[in-house]
Amino acid sequence: MNSMEDKLKERIAAKAQAMAMRRQSDSALLPEKLSARGRVEKLVDPDSFQELDLLLTSAESEMDPAAGGITTDGVITGYAEVNGRPLFVWSQDGDVLGGSVGVIHAKKITSVLEKALQMRVPIVGIVDSIGERATDLIEYPHFYSLESILQLQTIASGVIPQIVMVMGSCRGEMAIVPAMADFVFMVRKSSYMHIASAPEGISSEQLGDARMHARTTGTCDVLADSELECLEKCRALLSYLPQHNQEFPPFVDSGDDPQRREEKLLELVPTNESAAFDMQQVISLVVDQGAFFETKRHWAANLITGLTRLGGQTAGIIANNPKNKGGCMTLDAADKMARFVRFCDAFNIPLVWLADCPGFLPSVSEETRGLIRHGSKTIYANSQATVPQITVSIRKLYGGGGLAMPGTGLGGDLLVSWPVLARGVMGVDGAVAILYKGELAAITDEAEREKQRQLRRLDISQRMKLAEQQQPQDFIDPRDTRPFLIKALKMLKNKKRQLPPRKHGNIRL
Repeated sequence: MNSMEDKLKERIAAKAQAMAMRRQSDSALLPEKLSARGRVEKLVDPDSFQELDLLLTSAESEMDPAAGGITTDGVITGYAEVNGRPLFVWSQDGDVLGGSVGVIHAKKITSVLEKALQMRVPIVGIVDSIGERATDLIEYPHFYSLESILQLQTIASGVIPQIVMVMGSCRGEMAIVPAMADFVFMVRKSSYMHIASAPEGISSEQLGDARMHARTTGTCDVLADSELECLEKCRALLSYLPQHNQEFPPFVDSGDDPQRREEKLLELVPTNESAAFDMQQVISLVVDQGAFFETKRHWAANLITGLTRLGGQTAGIIANNPKNKGGCMTLDAADKMARFVRFCDAFNIPLVWLADCPGFLPSVSEETRGLIRHGSKTIYANSQATVPQITVSIRKLYGGGGLAMPGTGLGGDLLVSWPVLARGVMGVDGAVAILYKGELAAITDEAEREKQRQLRRLDISQRMKLAEQQQPQDFIDPRDTRPFLIKALKMLKNKKRQLPPRKHGNIRL
C-alpha cells in the first residue's frame, strides 16, 4: 500500500507536469501572443497567483492531441492580487479543444465566479474560445454550461466589478459572456467576437473584429494594440475601482496640489459658442496629474466618459465633445452615458459632468432609429443615481442637452458655470428664426430685414440673460475648476439619498 509520502509525491509530480506543459514557454511564443497561464501571470502581481482546480479535467481534454496531456480542460482558474488587492481570474486556453466550454470547463469558471461573489472581490476573465463544446451539449445538457456562467454574472452585476478581456477567438454563445461584464477589453488585429457563424466568403475577423466592436457596436470599452498593453490597461482600470459595492474606491495620493489653478483654462475655451475646443485638454488640466482612463473612446465620440482622480478620489467624468458633432447628444451617446452612470452609481463613484451641449442632434435618422427611447435612458439613469453629482457648465446647455447633462432638478447636487454660459430651449439665432420667421420673411428690403433680425437677437439675448440669472447656480473662475471640484467632492462624500422601496425601476432598454 502506498504511503502518505508516496501519494504526496504522485500529486506533486502531476501538478508539476501540468504546470510545465503549456504550448511552449512564453519566451518561445510570438511576442504578441501569450499562453493562457502567461496572460494571468502578466496581469497579476508577481508570485501572487494561486491556481485552483489544476487537475480537474475531462476525457476530451486528456485525449486532445494538441493539448499534450495538459489537465486544465482548456481554462486556468484561481485567485491573485493586482496592485496588492485580491481578485479572482479565469483564462481560457485556445490550444486545448479550442478553449471550448464543456461541463468541466464551465464548472471551473462558475466556481471562481461564486467565490468572487462570496468574497466580494472583482473577477477578471480572459476569453480565447470557439464557443460551446458540442459533445457536452448532447451528453450533459443540464449540467454546468454557459447558462451557469451567465446566471452568476447577472447575480454579480452591480455587486462586484466584472472585467472580460477578449484575447483571440470569442464565438457563438460565448460572446454573450463579455457582453454581460462591466468592461470589455479587446486587442487590435488579434481579437474577434461574434455569435452567428461567419457567412461564406467572410472570415471571423471580418465579421467581428476588435476595431468594429470599438467603433460601430460599442461593445468594446477598451481597445489595445497588444496583449501586454491590454493587460496593463486592465491593471490600471482596477486601480480606480472598489472591491465591491459596499465600499468606496481606493484613495490614491498622486502628489498633485489640490489647490492648483490652471491659467490655460482662461484661453482654451472660445466665447463663441459655435467654435470647437479640445475638451480632452480641459479634463487633463483639471484632474490629478492629467491621468484619465477613457472608456468607449472610439464609439459615440461626441460624448467622453472615463475614470480619473481628483485630490486622490476616484471620479467618473462625463463630458460633451465639441470637436465631434458639435457636442450634440445622439442615441449612441445616450446609451453610452446611461451605462456609465449606472456603473458609477453601483460602485459609489461620484460623477462630474463637464457640459457644453447644443442639445440632441436634429436628424431624421436619429429620430427614426429611436432617439426618444434612447434619450430617455439618460434622464432615468441620472435621476436614479444616488452618488454625488456635480455639473460644470463650460459654455452652453440648450434644449435636451440641459436634461442629459443634469442640473439640480434631475438628481444633481451642485450646478456651477463658467462665466460664458448660455442656457435655454435653443440658441439665440434658432429662437429668432422660429419666433420671427414670418415677420422677417415679409420684409422685402434686405438691409431692413437684417436690421430687424439683429434687434430681435438683442431682445432674445437679453431675455435669456435674465433667465440665466434666475437659475439656481453659481459662476466660478475657470482657473478654479480643479480646487472647486475637489472641495465639493469632499463635502458630498457621505451623501445619503434614499429612493422609495421597490423591486426595481423599469428603464427603457
